[in-house]
Amino acid sequence: MALTQCFSCGAETENINGATHKYLLSTSGCWAKYGELLAREYSDFSYMAVHDLTVDAYAAQHPGQPRSQTISSINVHLSSLYAYFHLNYAVSELSHIKSRIIRYKDEFTWLEPPSYLGQLTVMDVLDAENAGQHCDLVKDWAADVFDQWEDFHPIVKKILEKSLG
Repeated sequence: MALTQCFSCGAETENINGATHKYLLSTSGCWAKYGELLAREYSDFSYMAVHDLTVDAYAAQHPGQPRSQTISSINVHLSSLYAYFHLNYAVSELSHIKSRIIRYKDEFTWLEPPSYLGQLTVMDVLDAENAGQHCDLVKDWAADVFDQWEDFHPIVKKILEKSLG
């Protein structure tokens, strides 16, 4: 099967004609691999331990175009990553934090994606041979993606200060 490179994250996946997300921009092959990764996490609690970071990393690496859903998405997912990496919130708390952040969606602005969105991709995480390796790779992936958005860390910090007040 021929390979194609995802125009958002750069992952090389099978060149398939399939579904993609409504507003997160990726190739069909990349979206399918993300589905495989989610299936792995949903099928085993030890993999699910980093699920919120998986979702945040993928969304921040496939930000889409400036529309209301994508504006909310990138602000919420980057804020969640900020809470994890800079405020030391546990992964298990990130879903609750996101539900508080989204209340302020009318105040969000478009964050222009950096030209480079990280070296690690969904494909790297799929190479994990066990749950421990999976969790470590997801954390590395999330950190790599989050670091690329460094110029916007002050903005998401303010969002968190307001929503977690």
